[in-house]
Amino acid sequence: MTKRIVEFDYLRGIAIIYIVLGHSISNSGQGFPLWLENLLRGGTGVFVFVSGFFFHRIFYPRFAYKDFMLKKLQNVFVPFLVVSMVGLLLQSGELTFIHHKTWDVVLAADWKTLQTGFVLFPHWYIPFIMLTFAVSPVHKWYIEARPAIQWALFAASFIASALIHRGEENINVIHSVFYFTPFYLLGILYSQYQDSFYRHDKAIQWLCWIVMILAVYMQTYVDAHVGNYHKPAFEWRGVDWQMVQKMAACILLLELSRWMVGKPGADHLHFLARISFAIFFLHPIFAVIIGTTIWYAGTHYGVHLPQTLGWSLGFSLLMYLYLMYCTVALVLLLKRCLGERSRWVMGW
Repeated sequence: MTKRIVEFDYLRGIAIIYIVLGHSISNSGQGFPLWLENLLRGGTGVFVFVSGFFFHRIFYPRFAYKDFMLKKLQNVFVPFLVVSMVGLLLQSGELTFIHHKTWDVVLAADWKTLQTGFVLFPHWYIPFIMLTFAVSPVHKWYIEARPAIQWALFAASFIASALIHRGEENINVIHSVFYFTPFYLLGILYSQYQDSFYRHDKAIQWLCWIVMILAVYMQTYVDAHVGNYHKPAFEWRGVDWQMVQKMAACILLLELSRWMVGKPGADHLHFLARISFAIFFLHPIFAVIIGTTIWYAGTHYGVHLPQTLGWSLGFSLLMYLYLMYCTVALVLLLKRCLGERSRWVMGW
């Protein structure tokens, strides 16, 4: 394994930390700093950037569409179905035993959930990324196109993404493909022209810092917007500064990954990278459990979190540790019990 690949493995570990951190925020808009929340939300784009890099670096040189899709169906889509069944059982149990709903209401709620295409809240990503994989011959053509065409299409996709924003509730899969395509293309371009990126490394870093700081400022203090932007594709609501910010974050976090090579904590980061898809699949289960517990404590016992800065930051950190390491424990347990069959359950 070359140093370059190690760096991207570390980035994959950082990406899953980023995603879990974004799902750990407590007192959103009511105690948790808005600028920090806007930095932590939307880490999915980094995951897509990494996927684009590995498509060019690993799959493109020996690309065979049928084998590629079969592997993705086994390692991504089948675990999605398995974990979704677990999520649906959890939802049905919550409605039945906590909210005391009748079975007809439970079944109607389950059917409505299935119509969205995903059960657990972050799993909108799976139908989107499967469609992205399905159109990989287009990405193969993109890799083989002339550089001028590549960069023009990347620029066009970046502008389109910044204007269309994310789809409402992430339900529209085609909308998600258009929104995240510039992240995927940037990953491809970074792999294809890595030497050029290295030659202009300092200038690119400075540009990304400027873009990121400007985007966070615009989102937080001009738009006063919390987290991801969502809307119908052709409705005008200005620029998606979260998307702009995360494009810059891809490069800056990659620089952090390069710096991490050989540093303390690098082995643990590499471990999280290896099981990142399993963490992604399973951590929503623990989020549902703690979310229901907090709701029940507030509704039935009047227990609510203080909305102070200290409590918001402290409890969010505890939430992250709970979500991440309960999930890691479950991943290791399933791997020990199921062996290689665990790939069909959690993608690892």
